[in-house]
Amino acid sequence: MRIKMTLLAIAYVAVSVLLLAIADQPQGSGAAQKTDRLAGSSFLVERFAG
Repeated sequence: MRIKMTLLAIAYVAVSVLLLAIADQPQGSGAAQKTDRLAGSSFLVERFAG
């Protein structure tokens, strides 16, 4: 049982590191976007800007 829990913990850590590595990669340059909005602007700022 202890070996099973250890393997489960190692697998959990490995999956977490993999997901963090994928999420940390850049999403692309601003030139690749189809709109002329700034890359860092959020939906709420655009929606309620006036």
